[in-house]
Amino acid sequence: MEQEEGEIGAIRSNHLRKLIGCMLCHPAPLAIGLVLMVATTAAALLEPRLFGFAIDEAIVPRDWSKLRSLSAIYFGVILIRVVSVIGQTYYFEKLGQRVAQDLRCRLFSHLQRLPVSAFDRNPAGRLMTRVTNDISSLSEMFSAGFVALAGNALLLVGILVWLLVLDLRLGLIAGTVFPVMAILTVYFSARLKVAYREARTRLSALNAFLAENLLGMKIIHLFNRQSAQLGRFNEVNERFTDSQFATVRIFALFHPVITICSGIAVSLVIWYGVGSVHDASLAPGVLVAFLAYVLALFQPLREMADKWNIFLSGMASAERVFSILEWPVELPAGEGGELAPAVPIASLRGHIIFENVWFAYEGDHWILKDFSLEISPGSQVGVVGHTGAGKTTLISLLMRFYEPQRGRILLDGKDLRDYDKRALRASIGIVQQDVFLFSGSRADNVDFWAGTGKSGAELGERGGSLSAGERQVLAFERARAANPSIWILDEATANVDSGTEARLQQELESSSQGRTAVLIAHRLATVRNASNIIVLHKGQILEQGSHGQLIDLDGLYARLYRYQRARELHGNQNV
Repeated sequence: MEQEEGEIGAIRSNHLRKLIGCMLCHPAPLAIGLVLMVATTAAALLEPRLFGFAIDEAIVPRDWSKLRSLSAIYFGVILIRVVSVIGQTYYFEKLGQRVAQDLRCRLFSHLQRLPVSAFDRNPAGRLMTRVTNDISSLSEMFSAGFVALAGNALLLVGILVWLLVLDLRLGLIAGTVFPVMAILTVYFSARLKVAYREARTRLSALNAFLAENLLGMKIIHLFNRQSAQLGRFNEVNERFTDSQFATVRIFALFHPVITICSGIAVSLVIWYGVGSVHDASLAPGVLVAFLAYVLALFQPLREMADKWNIFLSGMASAERVFSILEWPVELPAGEGGELAPAVPIASLRGHIIFENVWFAYEGDHWILKDFSLEISPGSQVGVVGHTGAGKTTLISLLMRFYEPQRGRILLDGKDLRDYDKRALRASIGIVQQDVFLFSGSRADNVDFWAGTGKSGAELGERGGSLSAGERQVLAFERARAANPSIWILDEATANVDSGTEARLQQELESSSQGRTAVLIAHRLATVRNASNIIVLHKGQILEQGSHGQLIDLDGLYARLYRYQRARELHGNQNV
């Protein structure tokens, strides 16, 4: 799984096939848009021919009646072209928005089904760029880039056909510049493709930095880091701006090349065509029509050059979007691509066994080493230890956010890997130290597991209007609302006062009656009533027993307990 979008390889043809498949999911706007595009092209191709026909058949012989008839026909052709352009613009814009809507839903649904480890390696800001900026770029590619490229390509072919039909010799003369144009177009396209990929990667980095700083703005103010962070932002912003200028420089050279080729072709046609008119081998009207077609020939080429950057930008976005959609998921989609409601495991006793578990987040930097532990059904187990001892890792393995590299975990005698992940998580109520609340009311967050969407006073972003204690109580209520079979409190009372802690302890005693509970804590007073307490040290169990047994053992637990008691009684003085 790629961690950095800039590492993705060259644009693959299957991305284009997937985009075509997305368009085919909306046949009505696609079909109507294509029909109107053909009508627009046909009208545009008739205009120069009508000019030439009017000169040869009406103006030169002075047949004013025929001229008036041709003028009326010309006006009808213009009217058809205008109406067709309006229609195709609307339907292709509609197509682009529908495809973008579908891809946004698919991408968000896919992100929800990814393993937690995917979000460890990919910052939220980069993933937000995929869902917002890249999807918007794809929408623009459909509504503007695709229309321009397909429509102008069709027009280009039609003009070439008319040039050869009107006069083969002049057509071949005008076509002498095409090989040069083709070589230059391929060259500039390759450079633009690389430049746009780099620009999108820089934009992802910019969004990731911005999202991180907005979330951590309080810390920035607390440590007066505004100037330092502004300097770092300017560096990231400058790299993004430089990547944008790189695309502008390439494109600025591409456009004049088309103009020069156009001028050369027109000059050659005039030089040869005037002589042909002079010796009467070519009608004046045909030469006028031919020149109009030659000038019109380079207009779609210029427009294709203008829109080529939109197409390349869209393909670079498609590259990243479809690459994420290829990341392996841990939760398979149900019917219609949606996840079915999670159903808790029936009759779960809560008998947990860790058998010789080894786990590392990276390489051989083991967090847990040959860890074994049995938690009896309905018991309350405390887990203590220094920061980095592996306490929270135990919970991550139990929730199956990660899988152990060695050993296994049993739940009620069954390997944890044999349980459905969503059913397992629906059976466990967890309260963490860092509480994440969603925008909405208290009821919205308490009933989040059920998705009832009740109304009430808004809590603000991430529950910003609540104190730390209130957020902790609300997180406890949210876990209790799911009626879990197993309770996990991961430093759940670390940020609350003693009164709130006592209240939460009482609530836990009541809610976990007869149910397995795992309490992770730094404050040993939180776990002193647990039936079994384990002391973790460097991923292994150093001590184990009840509070009284561990005090009598006079080991690490006893020293930590005496230290914390002394701090409570005397503060930081003489401790």
